[in-house]
Amino acid sequence: MPKMILIIRPQPDANRDVALLKRYGVPALASPSMKGMQLHYKLPKPTDFSGIIMTSRNAVDTIATSRHTAAWAKMPIFVVGAASAAAARNAGFLDIIIGAGGGAGLLPSIRRYISDRKGTQDIDNLPLFWPSAVEISFDMVAALAAHEIAVQRLPVYQMIANDELDAVTTDKIGKGAIAAVVAMSSRSIRIFQKNLDAAGKGSSRGRMALIAGSAAIAAAAGDGWQMVYVARQPRRSRLLAIAILRYQRGH
Repeated sequence: MPKMILIIRPQPDANRDVALLKRYGVPALASPSMKGMQLHYKLPKPTDFSGIIMTSRNAVDTIATSRHTAAWAKMPIFVVGAASAAAARNAGFLDIIIGAGGGAGLLPSIRRYISDRKGTQDIDNLPLFWPSAVEISFDMVAALAAHEIAVQRLPVYQMIANDELDAVTTDKIGKGAIAAVVAMSSRSIRIFQKNLDAAGKGSSRGRMALIAGSAAIAAAAGDGWQMVYVARQPRRSRLLAIAILRYQRGH
């Protein structure tokens, strides 16, 4: 049985990662640890802000479905990676600034953009708008406040934990068919581990490698893994490159 890479990101990102790995000849399986749920919210007026921060594709959807999409799309939008940038382009945004991965990787780009335009009418005294998840792994409001950049946050969706592993994933893990698990958030790997233990497969960690997006994610995963790889940057491309390389070296 060929070894597989397990993707635990929410959909539709999990299927996108599986498809990319398969294009490189790497068998992969999607088993999301969480699923997204939209909240009831009221968007503020676009004219009250100088730009938008997007730390996920789910957040971009809130703007794309707004009746004021055209007004929002005239603003600069700061996104964490290529997937969010693509979603922003599809929503009509033209001034897209891409960070180096994750919330922390977006800070230098935001600071540089604001600094270059300080004193202009469209920047002064107007905060940035951050539609976010309920649970956040990086506090953009506090991080930018330290640099005197105001951010208004609005939770617009929530990531709900899946309570158990699906039957296919449980079977593959039991048969030793999973070579590595790709984790891009601390919460997702904690949920995966909880569900793994609940399925009576906790000892299977010793037969699987962990490919983590950061040292914090690796720490959240704990001990007992066959091997732990930590990407230099928390970017999808980096983690999947590690997965491809590990698979190719093993075959």
